[in-house]
Amino acid sequence: MDLRALLTLEEVAKDFYLGRTPAYDWGRVYGGQVVAQGLAAAGATVDPTHRLHSVHAYFVLSGSPEEPILYDVDRLRDGRSFSTRRVVARQSAGAILNLDASFQRDEPDLDISETAIDSDLPDPESLPRAEWGGLGDVREIPRQPGLARSRMWIRATEDLGDDPALHACAIAYLSDHNPVDAIALSHPLGLDWDRLMTASLDHAVWFHRPARADEWLLFDLQGHGMANARGMAMGTVHTRSGRHVATIAQEGLIRVARTPRSVTPPG
Repeated sequence: MDLRALLTLEEVAKDFYLGRTPAYDWGRVYGGQVVAQGLAAAGATVDPTHRLHSVHAYFVLSGSPEEPILYDVDRLRDGRSFSTRRVVARQSAGAILNLDASFQRDEPDLDISETAIDSDLPDPESLPRAEWGGLGDVREIPRQPGLARSRMWIRATEDLGDDPALHACAIAYLSDHNPVDAIALSHPLGLDWDRLMTASLDHAVWFHRPARADEWLLFDLQGHGMANARGMAMGTVHTRSGRHVATIAQEGLIRVARTPRSVTPPG
């Protein structure tokens, strides 16, 4: 299954959509998948002149890769400028994700960016491809000692065409990969995944400008410390040319595992 196929849902009834899961190495559903498929379901009910501009999601339960996921879309509002949707993702165990998404009609106005990428970043082609069981090509930028910061070049591996809604969903899929890394770098055990239990708790993405997910994007996430076994990561997504296209925030759960494991989590 490629990313385009993953984001192609089956409409089973009005405002109900079914999504499938590929076989991930870590034995559970990748959180970015459920967010991206939830956005695909929401977008299918919105006027195409309204583009996704923000998503806020809460992970409720770990999803089972053995079952399809049913996405229930609630059409909260359709306005002249904005449309709002709520989506609940369900499996037999109950709700696994609750998501709110907002869409906006394009408004020609000022375009000002106050962020930039480092000028000395290595090109993604010069970095080895990282091992990751998700759908995407990941090139990790070497970490700076002592900093809770995770920077990665990531792109979809197949041509996603020209539909901006599909690219936005694909960016949401990729955006869940490295926030937990940034958070865990504050932990004394660091990225010792055999000894840590991690989970994404909630996830938000703001989409500022259109971008192609099948071209290299820099996901630059900074950890902001931990308390009560929860940590926060925030960061930006830039194109290779330095265009700021999205902002990410995620809270993650990190605990010392009661029993060691040998499978690296998805993020």
